[in-house]
Amino acid sequence: MTGTSGGPRPARGRAVASSPWIVVFTGVVVMVVLLVIALSTYRGRSPDAEVPLVANGAPVPTPPWPSASSTEPATAGPTGGSPRSPSPTPERSTSSPTPTARSASPTASPAATRSSAPRPQASTSPSAAPAVTGRYAVTGSFNGGFIGEVHVVNSSRAPQDWEVRLAFSGGRLVTAWVANAPQGTLRESGGGYTYTGDTALAPGTSVRLMFHVERADEDPVTCTVNGVTCVRS
Repeated sequence: MTGTSGGPRPARGRAVASSPWIVVFTGVVVMVVLLVIALSTYRGRSPDAEVPLVANGAPVPTPPWPSASSTEPATAGPTGGSPRSPSPTPERSTSSPTPTARSASPTASPAATRSSAPRPQASTSPSAAPAVTGRYAVTGSFNGGFIGEVHVVNSSRAPQDWEVRLAFSGGRLVTAWVANAPQGTLRESGGGYTYTGDTALAPGTSVRLMFHVERADEDPVTCTVNGVTCVRS
């Protein structure tokens, strides 16, 4: 029995050893299976997947790739030349300028000093009083006329020549004379009458010029002494 049971085993080993192509075929089949598995694994991976690079045991940073939203189509120039890249739009600063406080100057400017300084007022002193004045009055009235006078006064401290100018509406001045003094000259001119004294009036003295007027209003149109209007009594 011992010899019967050990007979077939040597026959199998001889069959394998005599047929080496079986081993080669088995190895080829295994390689094909591994290749198919590797191809299927490579195709299944996403093309966008990033594989980290490792150098000296540390990950190597990869440069940022431009995203699709940041790229813009290039525009061609007006002459059909090479496309021009769009010019960058300048960004506006949203920060408001900080106002700088100005320190008040302790000294005023010359212009402000001139404007604030009080200006001298012009002198408004009254004009000097006339040296010779006259006062008009009617001394008597009658049918067809009246008698009037001009009282001439020298208020200055020096002798003064004098001249009386009279004009009336309607009628006429018949005659004129000076009471208790040398007589002067009466002449008609420019629609009125002018009487010029013969002698100058001494300082502080006066004289009365009398006149006779016919068919005229008692209020004269003109009455002046040395150009100064007479005062009506």
